[in-house]
Amino acid sequence: MGFKKILVAVDHSSQATAVFEQALELAQKNNAHLKVLHCVNPQGEGEIAPLMGTGVGLDPAGGKMVRSLQQERLLQEKERAQHLLKSYCRQAAELGIVAESDCKIGEPGTLICEIAKSWPADLIVIGRRGRKGLAEIFLGSVSNRVVHNASCSVLIVQGNVPPPSPSKEKKDL
Repeated sequence: MGFKKILVAVDHSSQATAVFEQALELAQKNNAHLKVLHCVNPQGEGEIAPLMGTGVGLDPAGGKMVRSLQQERLLQEKERAQHLLKSYCRQAAELGIVAESDCKIGEPGTLICEIAKSWPADLIVIGRRGRKGLAEIFLGSVSNRVVHNASCSVLIVQGNVPPPSPSKEKKDL
């Protein structure tokens, strides 16, 4: 069984390059078409935090200001993502791989599954940062949502997991 359409979801994290390279290698081996996707989450981390305690948003004019700032942030993020996606598509083209890109605004886990189904992809390649416990509960897990809702196979490229502490290693020996 080979993959003919591979959707790779990238972001601006340090592991995005490793995720893309894994998808690129699979696309090359399978002579597959590649779609490089970036999702801009409108509920970005820390989006409103700098405004807390300033009184902004307490009156109608302040609410308009918050919406305006959010729109500006989304447009800047989308423009930044377009540059990233063009770079990845150029790399694929240099290897003779047919690639296209897409940038969407919305919740990443949901969008990745929807696009994979409608395109239709045989494989989704996505990264995982390795969040656990409260960080995963509060920040969510895009990879977890994709694994549980995708209509095709999913390859998760594991992020950098810190090595066990020396004291823990000694206890295990």
